[in-house]
Order: sequence, then structure tokens, then C-alpha cells
Amino acid sequence: MRAYYLLWTGAGGFVFPFISLFYAQKGLSGTQMGWLTTIGSLIGLISAPFIGRISDNAINPRRVLQLCLFGSGALMLALGQQNLFIAMAVIIAIEALVGAPVYPLSDAQALSISSEKEGFGSIRLWGSLGWAITAFIGGWMVSRAGLVSIFWGYAALYGLCILMLGRIITTPKPASAAEEHHLPLGKVARSLVTQRTLLGLTIALSIFWLSNGGRHQFETLYMHQLGASEQLIGWAYTYPALMELPIMLWADKLVRKHGAGKILSLSILIEGISLIAIVVYPSIASIMFMRAASGFYYSFYAIASVGY
Repeated sequence: MRAYYLLWTGAGGFVFPFISLFYAQKGLSGTQMGWLTTIGSLIGLISAPFIGRISDNAINPRRVLQLCLFGSGALMLALGQQNLFIAMAVIIAIEALVGAPVYPLSDAQALSISSEKEGFGSIRLWGSLGWAITAFIGGWMVSRAGLVSIFWGYAALYGLCILMLGRIITTPKPASAAEEHHLPLGKVARSLVTQRTLLGLTIALSIFWLSNGGRHQFETLYMHQLGASEQLIGWAYTYPALMELPIMLWADKLVRKHGAGKILSLSILIEGISLIAIVVYPSIASIMFMRAASGFYYSFYAIASVGY
């Protein structure tokens, strides 16, 4: 599972630091880039819980994850060949349908085999190592082979993820066990409203991601406008991921000692302070400081949100 996280999160390190540069190269406006993010987010909002429900009720849920990985890898490879906004929008929409569930399904697989002694952080930190490696390599690839190369890297690692999942030996759930988890959708929806813990988390994360969506979309473009090269952008996503390796293990201990809620709140507080620094002093140096702080706040967020 650690090797899987190395490959899976590493695939994201190829694409996501450079995707806005790809859109800009194709001539898309800021509004069009925003629409692509909106389309993907709205469809992912529906598909992630829907396919997650299918996985919960499947005798072998790993097969569902493998199919989602295959679809996402193939569609991202197709995205790299497009020049028209409408074609990109269609591909983004279909990719979100199968790609958004990969995140919760992967975490569910990891949680199913983690333990109190070796928590989720001991698995998740391998994803940070993968991201650090591919973000750095991605910047090198873009400067030499062009932006289309990152999509090939993404698809190749997703293919390896499918093979890696096939090497994990687990006992399939009996059909009776799958049926026990088949809760009516109405009951699931009511549980989100009636349980204050889940409702509070839903509201908090909705505000958090509403605030962060645009920043993630345009951060690398802003760095490019300030004069950062593709390799510097790759490095800006590399060294924070390397910092995450020990911090995620620390986050495991902090969550056990102080509770997931406090560590999740601390994560958001640290990110807010680092973003204020960019508002006060907009420069590449401020962004690099924020990226360094992300080694802390993302590690706390990744472990505490799942633990919560």
C-alpha cells in the first residue's frame, strides 16, 4: 500500500503543478480555466459518494478502484492532446466522474490495513515522497519535452498503480457482509444533517475548499508571471513534499494525543497565516515561504481530516 501511494500521489505531482500552464499555453482565459475546475468539482461532488457506495457494497472493492484508475489515466492522456476548450471540458467532466472517487477509495484501502501502532500517516507519507520526486522530474520534463510529457507520466504511473493493487493480498468480503453496508441514501443524508460532528466538518471543508479552489488553479500561473521558471515551479512543489515525510509521522502522534479536530484547525490556521504573507508582500520569496509552510499544514490536514 505504501508503494501504491508512492505511485498514485506521484502521478499527481506530474500534472497538477503544471496544468494551469498547459491551459494558458492552449490560449484559455482565466474564466475558461475556472469553468474547467467548476465542472470537475460539481461532477466529482456527485460521483465520489456514488461510486464510493458501489465500492462499499462490492465483494472486492479494489476492482472498483482499479477501474477508476484506468479511466482517469486514459482520459488525462487524452486531455494532453486537446486544443479546444469544449473538448477539454467534456474530457474533464468524464474524468471527474471516474477520477474523483480515486481519493476516498484509496484512503479507504489504506485505512483498512493501517493500525494503531502504524497509523495512516506511515502510509500517506510515501505519497509525499512520490510527489516530491515527480514534481521535480516534471519541471525538468516540461523544460525539455514540453507540457504534453506530464500527461504521459501521469498515465504511466496510474497504470503501475493498477498493477500494484493487484499485488496486495486481502480477503474478499462475503456477499452477506456487502449487503450489511447497504444503507438507504435517505438515511445516509439524514446522518449528515443530524450528527453535529459530520455537519460541522461538511460546512468547514466547504468553506475551506471554496476559499482554496481559485488559489490552487492560478498559483503556478502567478509564479510564472512573477518570473519563475518551470523548474523553479517544480522545485516549489518538491521541497514541501520532502518536509512532509517526518511531519506526517508527527501528525499521527499529534492526532492521537490532542484529537483530530484540534490538529485540523491548526492546519487551517497555519495556511491562513502563510497566505496573508503573500498578500502583504507579493513575491516569489513569499510564495516559497508559503510552500514551505505547506509541508506543515498539508501534513496536518491530510492526517487529521481522514482521522476526523
